[in-house]
Amino acid sequence: MLARMPRPLDLPLIVPAIRLDRDAAEETARARERARQPWVAGFLVFGGEVEQVRSLLADLRARAGRPLLVASDMERGAGQQVRGLSHLPDLGIYGLAATPEEAADHGERTAREALSVGVDVLFGPVLDVRSEPDNPIVGNRALGWDPARVGLLGAAWCRGALRGGAAPVGKHVPGHGGTLADSHDAVPVVEESRARIEQRDMLPFRIAMQEGVCPALMTAHVAYPALDPSRAIASFSAPILAWVRALAPDPEALCLFSDALGMSGALGMGSETLGARAALQAGCDLLLYPEQPERVAEELLEGPGAHLRAHAERALPRVRALLARIGQAGALARASRLASGDAPRAVARRALSLAGGEALRRERRAVLVLDDDTVAMRGVALGEAGRAAGVPVHVLRVKEGERPPAGLVAGGALTVVVMASVRAWEGASGVSPALQALLGEVQAGAASGGHPCQVVWLAPRATGPGVLLPGGGPAVEQALGERLFGVGPA
Repeated sequence: MLARMPRPLDLPLIVPAIRLDRDAAEETARARERARQPWVAGFLVFGGEVEQVRSLLADLRARAGRPLLVASDMERGAGQQVRGLSHLPDLGIYGLAATPEEAADHGERTAREALSVGVDVLFGPVLDVRSEPDNPIVGNRALGWDPARVGLLGAAWCRGALRGGAAPVGKHVPGHGGTLADSHDAVPVVEESRARIEQRDMLPFRIAMQEGVCPALMTAHVAYPALDPSRAIASFSAPILAWVRALAPDPEALCLFSDALGMSGALGMGSETLGARAALQAGCDLLLYPEQPERVAEELLEGPGAHLRAHAERALPRVRALLARIGQAGALARASRLASGDAPRAVARRALSLAGGEALRRERRAVLVLDDDTVAMRGVALGEAGRAAGVPVHVLRVKEGERPPAGLVAGGALTVVVMASVRAWEGASGVSPALQALLGEVQAGAASGGHPCQVVWLAPRATGPGVLLPGGGPAVEQALGERLFGVGPA
């Protein structure tokens, strides 16, 4: 008896990653081979330079000979992934201080720059409500604590993204904001009632869908026992995804991306293939970022066979609807206009004022930046403002063990600016113990010299007194420089 041959997936439902932030040559070669495969719906891009990304994506589309979507995580502007494009403030800053049109401007700027290199799907905005202060994955990525405001600004961001030519993907439905674990390395559980989830977590997604500006959503690798007593994560839960889809004005046009299938929250099934099957059966339309997409494509339709094939065929029209929406957005982009180039800084100024920044002393002595994440761009804009005012700005990368210059701490009035973000894979909701220890040393040293030391937190949480801003970025540093150094509008 002949062994049954496996039936590899021949429908475009898998979105593998291109990690140009790793081995770019190897990743490029692999992507070029994958572009020809019938199971590839598109790619998820991390890293790269402007011309490198633009050239590669054009080449991949030519090799495919059919429409491909190209997505990227660009919540903080297109420069979050592609070097040479703009860095915009965290959405937390916009949640604190932006108008809906300013949120739309953020989305449009991101979309226009993304489209300039060939990226036409934005994994954003984060529509999670920041309901848990210790959440290690959401933090400053969210638009705030109030569900109605998150929905208002999130829908505006989506509208701007479409205006700029790209399709937004709201995440992480039905809401990741109330978790204490990070789905990159655990299976978070939201132990809330259905009514609470509906009124708090799901409201922003419902607003964006009902306004018709969010053609796609990304599912959460989070369990919600009140929504599905089996405790399946939302990405694998047919009851949850059917409920989400039913809230859309046109349920059959809503495209659902699974979150990355290589995350621990999804690997509880035992393998990427089993996770992909569960996501497809539950109602996901696009299977995002398996580490071994060829294997998933080869094995996906084995097992239940015709049953899984039917799910795959039901997903295909929704994928095509998303591709059509991308094309419509690209046509609209040619007719729209951006707001003032200074809009992000205006939002940052307002956020600084609302956070109590007007009480900051204008220091003429020194500023010490403590970067908790080793991000090269942090402190650059603040340093430029300091040089213009003749005030030294020292940037320390805490993870690299850097120490303040000799004599700085006890030498006079000092402002310390703490820069940190939520750190996926590390479970960190605030600053690291190493930064806290160093900050304590700096504060003690300044106090022993009889000098004031004020602290500004550009971080998810503050562990002590000072001015707390929900995020950072060049525009935020520029606004802070104006306040500290008296340069530009104060």
